[in-house]
Amino acid sequence: MKGKILIIDDSITQATTFKLALTKAGFDICVARDGIEGIAMTYQNFPDIIISDIIMPEINGYQLCRVLKNDNLTKRIPIILLTSLDEKIDRFWGIKAGADSFFIKGGDISGLVKEIKNFLATTSLLSESERKRLVETKKVESTNIKSRVNQLLDQSLIESTITNEFRNLSELIHDRTFLTKGLFSLLFSILDYQVAGIYFNDHGDDKKLLSLSVNDLFTDEGLLNGLKDDFFQIVHSDVFTMEENHMYEYEIFEEHECYSKYEIDDINQFASKIIIPITYGKQVLGGLCLYSTTPNHYKEDQLIKLVAEEMVLLMRLRSLYIETKFLAITDGLTKLFNRRYFQDIYEREFNRSVRYRHELCVVLIDIDHFKKINDTYGHQLGDFVLEKISAIVKSSYRKTDCVARYGGEEIVIVLPETNLENSLIPTKRLKQKIEDAEYTWGDETNIKVTVSIGIASLTQDIQKEQELIKRADEALYNAKENGRNRIEIYNP
Repeated sequence: MKGKILIIDDSITQATTFKLALTKAGFDICVARDGIEGIAMTYQNFPDIIISDIIMPEINGYQLCRVLKNDNLTKRIPIILLTSLDEKIDRFWGIKAGADSFFIKGGDISGLVKEIKNFLATTSLLSESERKRLVETKKVESTNIKSRVNQLLDQSLIESTITNEFRNLSELIHDRTFLTKGLFSLLFSILDYQVAGIYFNDHGDDKKLLSLSVNDLFTDEGLLNGLKDDFFQIVHSDVFTMEENHMYEYEIFEEHECYSKYEIDDINQFASKIIIPITYGKQVLGGLCLYSTTPNHYKEDQLIKLVAEEMVLLMRLRSLYIETKFLAITDGLTKLFNRRYFQDIYEREFNRSVRYRHELCVVLIDIDHFKKINDTYGHQLGDFVLEKISAIVKSSYRKTDCVARYGGEEIVIVLPETNLENSLIPTKRLKQKIEDAEYTWGDETNIKVTVSIGIASLTQDIQKEQELIKRADEALYNAKENGRNRIEIYNP
């Protein structure tokens, strides 16, 4: 079966030249004089290949590509664009529009013939009965074609504008609050919903937080908890359990009120919903959800697809930023803050406490006989002990407290807004937890470990931050001198 080829060119001379050459090569040729006629003839003939000039009246070759490649009935047809110059920009726009190949005007026709044969060899040709059925399926008028072109151009402009808005938000990746605010503002301007949710699965977060934007809706705790569970059961389907529901939280980030509110007390009363896990490889970066009272609101929506694609890029950037920041401020072994970051936090908390006369305590912890552990059992067991004790220390204090590896086997904790009495409560529990824990390495090694602890509190006679640290260090020294496995408080 010889291939049916449609030539679209407003130059009669050029169209005739191509027609004669390709007819001689054995192809069935039809010719259109411009893009509008070319699209109409495509639906009248359903050719196997289209050869189109780029520069034409009415619509150009790029626009013709966009129209035909956006239609499921014609997107399979290979399109070869004719160009006067082999310019990169021609190829760039042609590829973006959906062109399959290019041919330079004035080039050797045998090269074009060869390319056509390659396409025909790899494309399933239509039978005449199939072609007739498709022609009956798609009957169009030239006015409809112009309308379709304008619609595609408007859609392209909208999509590029939305894409630019998302890319502009990349400047806010360092601040989750501002980034969430910017995303909700953009989503609210382009999508209809009663509830939208955004979730960032940031590295190092102990809890998973779903931020919600509520639009014209009465809410109660039962509904919002239902939304949260519904969301995380899909986004974290491999790890989410109702038993550990306390690990997952929600917040009302913003509310929009209109003239009348919907009354919904169960998520099943929403007529439409979509929950999109935002992933990169096997990593869950976060998620997006939308709930609406309108039926079939998010079904096969191209705009939703565009939003999801842009969210992947944005959340990937934030994930890389958070991971880089985490590595820069974290000790690799213990996963506690490193000393450099501790110095920054401590200096800020010290100056704030002095200025506003707030309470402040520093706790220094040292593992007893740590050198002996390394010498007796090896550094691998020593690292294991340090890593496990660090995890116990971190879990024993508040999130507002700064826990850092101070050096070697020493750990330091800064407790803002805390007096000596209140700093002793978690510290005593911590000491007991470490003493009760078993440190098992391999099949046989099982040792007990204790720690010595020094505590100092900020007093009016302290002028410099180094003085408070020095006092905690002196208290720690006294704990060691007095037999270890104990807590000492600094006394002048």
